Amino acid sequence: MRILLTGATGFIGGVFGPLAQAAGHEVVALVRSASSSAAATQRGFQPVSGSLEDAPSLATALASSRADAVVHLAAVIATTRSTETVDRVNRVGTDNLLAATVAAGVRRFVFTSTVVTGDAHGRLLHEAEPLPVDTPYGRAKQASENAILALGSAGRLEPVILRPSHVYGPGGWFSDLVRDIRTGRFMTPGKGDNLWDMVHVEDVAQALLLATTAPRPSALYHVVDDTPVTMGAVVAAIAARLGKSPPWHVPVWLARWVAGRNAIAAAVRSARSSNEKLKGELGFVPRHPVSLASIPGVVDAIVGALA
Repeated sequence: MRILLTGATGFIGGVFGPLAQAAGHEVVALVRSASSSAAATQRGFQPVSGSLEDAPSLATALASSRADAVVHLAAVIATTRSTETVDRVNRVGTDNLLAATVAAGVRRFVFTSTVVTGDAHGRLLHEAEPLPVDTPYGRAKQASENAILALGSAGRLEPVILRPSHVYGPGGWFSDLVRDIRTGRFMTPGKGDNLWDMVHVEDVAQALLLATTAPRPSALYHVVDDTPVTMGAVVAAIAARLGKSPPWHVPVWLARWVAGRNAIAAAVRSARSSNEKLKGELGFVPRHPVSLASIPGVVDAIVGALA
């Protein structure tokens, strides 16, 4: 299978791409610059030029890719302060990619959405129920989900939407968190007793491969590990591995003022998510079922990369 991958050199794409290659698939990486093209080539991906914000370039990229499936990972992250940027890249960019995918006749479209869209106040989230949505990032992801599902209902795509929770691993926001705890720049917003549904980046990559290659997947799956934890427990586990005391706590209002409303909304949100559908239908078995057991090794990898 030839897979057109956006975000190929990012946090999740950098794990999914090699996993897909190891399974015998070809990865065509959508790249925006010469440096991105070089990075993709170094990883054994075939680069093809295009930008989510340039619809004509996407049409050309999809037409030349000869892809059997599109896996869409590229996005600006939830902590981005500019609502306009989040909407332009995440929603409009996905619309542009969808149009190019349909025009090229590619059927399987795998979209990486999120369950981190708003505060569920500790509720268990299932695919059959609507998510709480109260952030620009969450609204953009939900709008893209709706557009993808509409094309699926019209018979123009075979959509599979994956909703990972807080994705941790060596890279991305988690590396930033480890670095800030290590240097003493992080303080826990609020009490830290809010629930986090965690998932290791390797397990997200596994779920993506299952969704891309399954003959008849459903349109929507939550991607989480087996064991919800609290934000405070995650922060304490990182600090302990670094040989530091747990960070001090600050009021949520002060954290919002310092870090931005969107970043703190994602941090203090409280929710659990179920992976039963992903397990039952696609045979998902998390390699990292308990985040607190895997965090020490991840912290070691991050610190080793910083050395």
